[in-house]
Amino acid sequence: MKKECSIVRDLLPLYVEDMVSEETAEYVIRHLDECPECLSELEILKGGAEPRKVEQTPAPKVDSSAPFKKVMKRMNRVFYSLSYSLVIFFIFLGFGWTGGENLMYNSLIMPIVGIFGYCVFGYRSVYKLPLLLLIIDMFVCVFKLVKLDLYSAFMWTIVYSLFVLVGIAIAFLLHYALRKEKD
Repeated sequence: MKKECSIVRDLLPLYVEDMVSEETAEYVIRHLDECPECLSELEILKGGAEPRKVEQTPAPKVDSSAPFKKVMKRMNRVFYSLSYSLVIFFIFLGFGWTGGENLMYNSLIMPIVGIFGYCVFGYRSVYKLPLLLLIIDMFVCVFKLVKLDLYSAFMWTIVYSLFVLVGIAIAFLLHYALRKEKD
């Protein structure tokens, strides 16, 4: 239904009762000359019947959040991929510095690994970080990337796991504190 038809049908009861201005009456007459549907509605009103409701088709529902969800899903994937990569990079960096003079930097790097690991794995799956440390440690020892024997590399893995657990604790406390702040 055209917009004009809707306007005229709203005006028809007033037009029948002669309660419209002269300009509005002329507008209604001009429209009635062109539109047989509105003319039949006028005849119904002159006969004393109630006017019919103008049927409007409901607008189709459009899920406007679909593109946003798609972008957020992609960003989420990128974030997790980047976080996984950073965790693995920092672990390799830490094991690479184990045999040299930069060993003390691992006391800073491994808590960062714990924080990233908490963000990636969540608090329910933080046990994966020490396992990841152990796997990378075995990889480093097998391919002789660091000049350590297997026993000392395993001991360093335990020390690094403790540092990682400190980072996880820091991330958990920050998460808990900020969550409580919202409430």
